[in-house]
Amino acid sequence: MKPLQDLAVYDDAEFYDREFATRDHDVPFFLEQAVRAGGPVLEVACGTGRITLPIARAGVDVTGLDVMPSMLALARRRSAAEGLPVEWLEQDCRDIRTDRRFALVFSATNAMQHLHDLDSVLAFLTSARDALRPDGTLVLDVFNPSPAKLARRPDAPYRHKSVTDLDGAELEVRAATGYDAATQVLHFTLDYLREGATVRTKKVSMRCFFPEELLALCRLAGLDVLERHGDYDRSPFTGASPKQILICRAGTGDRRRP
Repeated sequence: MKPLQDLAVYDDAEFYDREFATRDHDVPFFLEQAVRAGGPVLEVACGTGRITLPIARAGVDVTGLDVMPSMLALARRRSAAEGLPVEWLEQDCRDIRTDRRFALVFSATNAMQHLHDLDSVLAFLTSARDALRPDGTLVLDVFNPSPAKLARRPDAPYRHKSVTDLDGAELEVRAATGYDAATQVLHFTLDYLREGATVRTKKVSMRCFFPEELLALCRLAGLDVLERHGDYDRSPFTGASPKQILICRAGTGDRRRP
């Protein structure tokens, strides 16, 4: 199995945490899923606990799993400071090792798209499936590929967003993307500019999952897709949806389309 790529971009956990500190529009969806499941819950690729910790604050038994020690170190400090009983696992999502079986396993915010090759994707899906209780739910969250965005030229950077640096200064983020159709991987180069000068650069590559392909991969991994949403508001999935959010369970032999 190929090693995971581009994860060095997550070494600086403090900056990552600051960059996504204001992102919260997805939290209510996953919090609702966790409360409904009742626990135990496993978040795969939990990062610094942006979603894991609100679930713990709601009194749900939750475990966070991530492959990056720097991310987990910050997450552990935060849960300890609040007295939250969260278990943190430093593991590769393609080989989840735990004696527990979970009512809910979820992977949020495109994390699954760091898995670029078929073997890695199927290893993750089957490992997550095996971590479920018999009636447990797996939630997958990836973006819906936009042909217009995939067609962007690498030599045509665009303003992506603005973020706050660790010292409080505002940074403008410019992105350049190039799509490799043979591998279905979208490559990003993100330049962080302070007063026009680049102060840091990140390179990120995300595997694109097309809608019918994602359904087929779930089936190959022994998962039934029960629901498919186009965003965190649970809107129906369409070709124009920004997201693909799949609600899955371990296969029962019922292969009706969602």
